[in-house]
Amino acid sequence: MAGAQSRSSCRSLFKQLEFMPVPRQYTDSLMNFTVNNQEIFQTNSSIHDVDTRNKLHLHRQNANLFCFQKNTCYASIKILNNLPPSATILRNDKAKFKAAVRKYLHTHFFYSVNECFVFKDDL
Repeated sequence: MAGAQSRSSCRSLFKQLEFMPVPRQYTDSLMNFTVNNQEIFQTNSSIHDVDTRNKLHLHRQNANLFCFQKNTCYASIKILNNLPPSATILRNDKAKFKAAVRKYLHTHFFYSVNECFVFKDDL
């Protein structure tokens, strides 16, 4: 379809053809889950009264079990807390938040979920 070699990486082709790799679809789905179910999540400021820079982040419970760390709620909190502040402050406006997350994911084009955690940039 794109005339690429059989052993070449699909990363640039996905971006060129505007395909969404599976990790990006997963991240987008988790963010939609989070914004649509905000009532089940707590912020750090609702857990403790200490005024920290992460007070508006969603609270993650301590988890040692790998299977617990991979569940939907835990993974969505981890990804949302790693988004830039300009996206997370839009969390209460669903349409703007979804648009900001899609713009962020399309601009940086993460090829794996772990790349979201390593990369730090603003919109």
